Amino acid sequence: MSEPINEHSSVSASPVSTPQDFTPQDFTPQDFTPQDFTPQDLSASAQHGEASDPVSNAVTSSADSVPATADSVSATEPEMTSGPSATEDSSEGGTTGETGAAEKKDRPRDAWEPVRARMRSKGTVQARVVKWQRNGLEMEIEGEIVEGHASLRAFMPNDQIDRDPNRNVANYFGKTLPVKITNIKAAPSGAAVPEITVSHRAVLEEEIRLAGKEAIKQYNVGDVIDAKVKSFSHDNVNLDLGLGIDAVIRMQDLSWKPVSHPYEILKRGETVQAKILSLDRGRRQMRLGIKQLTTDPELERYSEYASGQTHTAKVVSINNFGAEVELPNGLIAFLPLSEISWQRIGSVADALTIADEFEVKVLTVTPENKRITVSRKQLVEDPLRAIENTFRVGTDHAGTIKEVTRGGLVVTLEHGAEAFIPRRELSHDRIERLEDVFKAGKPLEGLRVIEYDRGHRGESRTQPRITMSLIAAEREAQRTTLRDYRATSKASRYSLSDSLAALRDKLAKQEQEAE
Repeated sequence: MSEPINEHSSVSASPVSTPQDFTPQDFTPQDFTPQDFTPQDLSASAQHGEASDPVSNAVTSSADSVPATADSVSATEPEMTSGPSATEDSSEGGTTGETGAAEKKDRPRDAWEPVRARMRSKGTVQARVVKWQRNGLEMEIEGEIVEGHASLRAFMPNDQIDRDPNRNVANYFGKTLPVKITNIKAAPSGAAVPEITVSHRAVLEEEIRLAGKEAIKQYNVGDVIDAKVKSFSHDNVNLDLGLGIDAVIRMQDLSWKPVSHPYEILKRGETVQAKILSLDRGRRQMRLGIKQLTTDPELERYSEYASGQTHTAKVVSINNFGAEVELPNGLIAFLPLSEISWQRIGSVADALTIADEFEVKVLTVTPENKRITVSRKQLVEDPLRAIENTFRVGTDHAGTIKEVTRGGLVVTLEHGAEAFIPRRELSHDRIERLEDVFKAGKPLEGLRVIEYDRGHRGESRTQPRITMSLIAAEREAQRTTLRDYRATSKASRYSLSDSLAALRDKLAKQEQEAE
């Protein structure tokens, strides 16, 4: 390997040996192959102090020698190679954003973007009416919104012309109107201009909305204003105050009399006076009332009634909670279920029927709520109170046997009360069969009340528990005789047996006189 190096030593000293004198056109990878230049040649050159650069070795070689390999050249002189370099391969992923930006820049520009921008900003443009169609007006937008188009054709539907449903379209022919672009559709096949929809109504409503925001500040609750009837619903009346202020009158605020539908009182397009009942300035809404302009005529009729009065009433309706009754002057009063009778009743229908007439007592009168409460049972005495006052413990009464049981007798008393006489309170003597001595329907005298119980919560208040005795009066008489005898025994010659015998004779005589 030393001989080739010595032969070409003179060539390496020539000016031609520097790599800067070569250009990519003079030296290309196609001029050599890897077989023409081996690693052994590089190592031999390095031992003699020559440059190991493949390009320098190629220059210092003879004319018939082959240049360095393509791999060696690309590793030392990347700017001279025509193929892709390692630097480009390593940064391939980083050039995606630059490529996307370049594609976006090269994308064709949307010529109608100014029109879309005007629609998004809700800006106003001037358009002239050029033609009438059955479902709207054909418009011509003035001004060069799009480059190269001095005017654009657009369409305005009938409901977007103005806010008046009874409009005369002929009044708009040839006029220029401020409009807003509301929709843009892609151009149909064969057309160069997209379909543009505009609205003059949107401009009017925007002006009204701004004006109404200021106009509603001058109204207050309680003011009386004029309003125009715009439309009806089943239970409301919609009115137009102008300036974007919405007003409504509810059914119950139309008249003091019952109304089935608003058109019975008002007509569409009519201007009426109404009173402001509530106000919402933020939403530009208010609720009005017509009947509030006058005094309720029923208030004067309510003044005819006062608590404690008695009147004749007629049942007009029945529900689960009571009955509605008509008073003499036509007002309707309420009769609660609890005020119908002192007795417990299952339902109102069990005690009352439609068209029944009876006396009632006025309990409460509230004109502001239009409510009168009456009572039927307050006109009769509470039977429980009458029973309680009559059958006090220790009082004697008469009764009739209702039923004979093994434990005693059930007797009926006055005021519809019932009492029970235990077996031990019937006689001093033992009675084997009560049926042999007492019969149903037989009257009894000298019944004394020995116990009275009103009953506990939850029990029927019409059934107090009364316990009576048939021998309590005789027992009390014996006690009185004994007490008298003890008081006079020292001065009297009669014994206790004589006193009891005299008492029995007295009682027997009273029985004979009663018969």
